[in-house]
Amino acid sequence: MHYGAAILLIIIILSGVFFALNISTHHGETLSVPDFSGMTVKQATKTAEAKNLRIEVIDSVYNGPGRRGTIIDQNPPPDIKVKENRRIFVTIKSVLPKIIKMPNFVHATLVQAKADIETYGLRIGELTYEPSIFDNVVLKQKYKHVEIKPGTDIPQGAEIELVLGKSQDMGNTVTPDLYGLTLEEAELEAADFMLNIGTALYDESVKTHDDSVYAKVIRQRPEPGIVFQPGEEIDLWLSLKSDSIKSE
Repeated sequence: MHYGAAILLIIIILSGVFFALNISTHHGETLSVPDFSGMTVKQATKTAEAKNLRIEVIDSVYNGPGRRGTIIDQNPPPDIKVKENRRIFVTIKSVLPKIIKMPNFVHATLVQAKADIETYGLRIGELTYEPSIFDNVVLKQKYKHVEIKPGTDIPQGAEIELVLGKSQDMGNTVTPDLYGLTLEEAELEAADFMLNIGTALYDESVKTHDDSVYAKVIRQRPEPGIVFQPGEEIDLWLSLKSDSIKSE
């Protein structure tokens, strides 16, 4: 009897200890991650601390939708279940652009320069052509219509204009199909065809800067498949109304 009572007492004590530990550590308890988008880091930190979570800024971007100084992306995303004290990694839209050193695109082909421009977080700007024995090779690089030397400080997201070579034997190009693309996507696609985007007009559905980022091409001039000289411009009309986009 004494042995049985002792064993029972030990079981009761251990059960009590494990129960107390579960209560003190919230063992197995999960929380739903709030949506921090649109908050400042200070606001997000306060909200996270109320739920025993932690905010950690891992990146900042200058371009894209959202208000400057606020969170535009997070991982884990909202409503995911996590344990207490979990770190929530966030990306903010910076107030000021990050400054980088201007790369050297001179002597690169248009294809190479375009890929490198994207890699550095820059944007491809106007393409112009000058006589050369080398077709589509970068002769000059410009920022705001002025030649820029490699190593010069430049804001990330800046548009880099390229002066390209064009021989007498260089052929024409054709206008690509830009329907359904955003303006940034259309700029990249046009560059693949050695063309520029000219005027970009938005309809009444586009009211804010963020709207313009998401708006898509509903009309272009010239239409796709028209023979064009390299360096010419395509005018675009953009809208947020999906039913306004040309059907395939």
